[in-house]
Amino acid sequence: MTSKEIVDAVISYVRDENAKYAILIDGTWGSGKTYLYENYLVDAIDSVEVGKNERKQNVYISLYGISSIDSLAKQLITNYLIYVKGNGNKLIKKGLKPLAGIIGVASSAFSFSIGPISTDLSNVFEKIEGSIDVKDMVICFDDLERCTIPINEFFGFVNNLIEHCNCKVIILADEKNIGKIYANTNIEEKYLTVISGNRKVVEYIGDGKNTKTQNKGLGKDTNGEITVEEVKKLNEILYSENYLYKDIKEKVIGKTMLYYPALKDVIKEVICGNEKNKGIIQEGQYKEYLLKYINDIVSAFTETENRNLRIIRSWIFLFRKIYEATTKYYSNSKYYEEILNDFLRYSIWVAGAIKKNKKITRSANYGSQDMVYFEGHEYTHIFRYSFIDAWINRDAWSDEDLSQACKSIIKRREQEDVDNPPKIHSTGKALNELRDWYLMEDEQVEEVLEKLVHEVEEGKYAYYDYSNILSTLLYLQVYGLFTGDIKKIQTKMIDMIKKDPDVQEENDFPKNFSSEEIRDKYNELYRPIAEERKIRNREINKEEQEESDIYRSADVFYEHCSKMKNYYCSHKSFIEYLDLDKLLALINISNNEDIYTILQAFKTVYFMGNLKDFYMTDIEGIKRIIEGVKDDDIVKQGGITRKIALSNFVESLKKDLILLGVEE
Repeated sequence: MTSKEIVDAVISYVRDENAKYAILIDGTWGSGKTYLYENYLVDAIDSVEVGKNERKQNVYISLYGISSIDSLAKQLITNYLIYVKGNGNKLIKKGLKPLAGIIGVASSAFSFSIGPISTDLSNVFEKIEGSIDVKDMVICFDDLERCTIPINEFFGFVNNLIEHCNCKVIILADEKNIGKIYANTNIEEKYLTVISGNRKVVEYIGDGKNTKTQNKGLGKDTNGEITVEEVKKLNEILYSENYLYKDIKEKVIGKTMLYYPALKDVIKEVICGNEKNKGIIQEGQYKEYLLKYINDIVSAFTETENRNLRIIRSWIFLFRKIYEATTKYYSNSKYYEEILNDFLRYSIWVAGAIKKNKKITRSANYGSQDMVYFEGHEYTHIFRYSFIDAWINRDAWSDEDLSQACKSIIKRREQEDVDNPPKIHSTGKALNELRDWYLMEDEQVEEVLEKLVHEVEEGKYAYYDYSNILSTLLYLQVYGLFTGDIKKIQTKMIDMIKKDPDVQEENDFPKNFSSEEIRDKYNELYRPIAEERKIRNREINKEEQEESDIYRSADVFYEHCSKMKNYYCSHKSFIEYLDLDKLLALINISNNEDIYTILQAFKTVYFMGNLKDFYMTDIEGIKRIIEGVKDDDIVKQGGITRKIALSNFVESLKKDLILLGVEE
């Protein structure tokens, strides 16, 4: 339930004089239950009129550390004096709880004035009758799962408040952990009981013990061995009062509400605050960044299955230094926001792993970086950044390590831009409209087709959509809905490709055709377009080579080949993208070391054993390079060691030809 839904339900409960039961607001640790009470429920309860100009008095008690009904009764009276008689609710309305010390002092003073407190609440009231009226209150008990009062005694106390004092009781707790605190008291004695009977505790029972059988899931091995985890599990089963709680809760708790606020709203409120409290981040660029990327923050916390308000607050403070340092040194990088978003996601993983006792495990290596996954999410991978581990885990900071991480991201993103050039998107609308052509009337289909032809002529479609346009027109031509000249459209597409200033890739999705005849027509139309696109892409690539002057030195040529190797591999051509005259001219002026550098550049591109599957179009170009290197003008430029370098270069290219299926 959301905050609003719970507030509405609580108001209805407080108003209902026939509701003789307590209500439980269930939520995991750190989900913000106390925050919900302080910032929303207090005012809502105070506003409820239960009689003519009368309102319920509102008292809050944390059960954390309270171990007896005597202590609880004393705390109730103390808090009544503070919150009701002392107007302590004003503190709550400001988002502040009274200090524990104040409560403790008041509690001690109160106990001296009235003497020992009986475990029967009615006796307590008799002792102070006439001076304090503690009936008709709304009492909020928080942290029930951390209370060490036996659960049956606590519920008896609550039932007395409801039945005899006409009080409304709201309990805030993580229900699945109620009563489990008893499993952790006198733990040594309980563990001895669990492992009695000559059991041996081991860390792990190996897979080789094929005779292992478990006693109804309680972890008893035929060899008398029990793991540490099984000891803990058995202890919890035997000594937790959670089972007792489940048996008796229905007698006292009439309604349970699961507090599950929208994570985005929670994070936004933590950052910006509400009417009572300021957010933890005041005005500034950091706040603007967090709000701009709040969906990414929500996504990362969701990946770690983490909704803990305390962890969220802690992460916001920790990430601020990462944000400010990255902004200081790399705000001018074209990849600045991507760098920050990488750091944002991984830092949330690290913060969540610490608090939830989860592991972030290495799964693969990408260059010099580790790819990792969060425990329980083996199919979601991100990059590890060690400086973030050091900062969040050990409070150790290094500007140098952050800088190295930023540089690694920039290098990776530059390579990705080469391997996957950003797509040019179509601006035409008609093609998308034709997806539902079968729902239209004939006249409407013809109208949209006419619009499509005009949009093609106006250049409103990227090459990515050319194949879709042709297949759509052929399909509708079969039904007689398109009667135009597809060949004319093909010619227009080719003309536009010849003038296109950008590299564009084709649509790789396979297409289905209703007949072989339509498939053949499609191939006849599309193949010349695809070939022209490849030619134009190579021309643009060569123009870019000229601008960067990749033939000015062997090192520059090597860097280019290292950067473009994946691109050449995916396009199944390397030599066709090179200017062989300029390459041979570079070899001609190169010294021995440079020749080996150029050779290494070729090996960088031709790195795979199955060369035949990728570079068959390079055969003639390789032959031309071999003949060019063997030319007398190149060979006679140096002595014996130069001839050896050139010979090694030629022999390496000949081996590549063999891998391409060319016999010597």
